[in-house]
Amino acid sequence: MPPYEIAILPCLPQHQTIEDDRLEASAPAFGLAHVLPNAALARTLSFLNVSKGHFLDLIEDRGHIRPTDRRPDPHNAGPWRHRHELAPAWRSLQVKADESQPQLLSDAQLIEIFDNASYGGHFAIAGKVHGDICLPAAPCIALTIRGRFQIGIIDYLWGSGHSVTFDGSLTIAMRGGQAGPAPGIRFDDVCGFAADWFRIDIVARARLPRGLRWHAERRAPAPVAA
Repeated sequence: MPPYEIAILPCLPQHQTIEDDRLEASAPAFGLAHVLPNAALARTLSFLNVSKGHFLDLIEDRGHIRPTDRRPDPHNAGPWRHRHELAPAWRSLQVKADESQPQLLSDAQLIEIFDNASYGGHFAIAGKVHGDICLPAAPCIALTIRGRFQIGIIDYLWGSGHSVTFDGSLTIAMRGGQAGPAPGIRFDDVCGFAADWFRIDIVARARLPRGLRWHAERRAPAPVAA
């Protein structure tokens, strides 16, 4: 059987579809400074282990306005302006992060995927598996995947997104998430995955210590010849 693309959506509740719940924008296009402070964002930051305070700092460093600021932006009244009316929602956003633990993605990777995922969508782990690999049936406490695959924000509804490459083994808490074939327009159709380059070699049931959302083991880079 030919390889096919799978989507692991650890932040999409099992009873919801990609149309019910998604990362949305407060401007004509998505971006770090224009993401809506909704439940999907709270779950995404919690999974990535990025605190709300740190995420706000990243936005402020790049845009010079803090989303929790209730004052209008005096320099911009256009569609890309600071949405001061969203300040109460930013203040009430609840993100569960353990600052004693690392982030799944670096700050540079976080900025990259948010600023280049044009229309939002869903936090996703995506790649191709061989046709004879079957995903474990739900419900599943955790999944371990191994290979070279993509982590990012993917809009399976409209066909866009941006991701970064992960090479190694990743165990993912799945109590509140979903996993299966791409649930709409495949990211492969948008970004042209190469089956031999972005491939998940192993998908298996797993367990994680209580409180952990993921465990990552990145493959060491190949040594450079002298």
